Amino acid sequence: MTNKTLSSKVAGPYASALIDIAISTHTVDFVTADVNELLTLFRENSELVNYLTNPLIPKKTKKAILEEVVEPMFLNQNTKRFLMVLLERSRIEMFSSIGDQFLQKVYDIAEIKLVQITSAIPLTSEQEENIIANLKARTGAKEIKLVSSIDKSILGGLKAQIGSNVIDGSLKSQLIKLATDLETKLF
Repeated sequence: MTNKTLSSKVAGPYASALIDIAISTHTVDFVTADVNELLTLFRENSELVNYLTNPLIPKKTKKAILEEVVEPMFLNQNTKRFLMVLLERSRIEMFSSIGDQFLQKVYDIAEIKLVQITSAIPLTSEQEENIIANLKARTGAKEIKLVSSIDKSILGGLKAQIGSNVIDGSLKSQLIKLATDLETKLF
């Protein structure tokens, strides 16, 4: 089992617990905003994550540092408590995975589809709007949230990933398919 798979399996129950707490206390919007902020914080500050995961530093010290770092963020009490549980159980390094799974659960509840778009060049806002409209019609989702990335190796067109489904309209895949078809038909 790979480290990513293990992390994903461990993160699932934590993400479910956080969504359950947020729903039961009617704080889903606040906790979702907190999770987004914390994901940015942890992804941009690897030194902080390294410090919080260092086994040589006492948990009491880690807790004090984490409280000091998140204090100006004015996090919801549920989010703060959840972070402290992760710290206490030595699971803080999994926050990115937990946060991503939490957001996916929120999107599922709100019928929001998270779509990862890969294109060879940056998309214009008009192109993004057209993609969103087409995907809404295709998926029946109330809202589509695009996460764009650039990959020049696809040559042109784009790839869209919705959950485990991939729509590959890239020039690279079309050329590979054409080459395969030509090989099959010629020989």
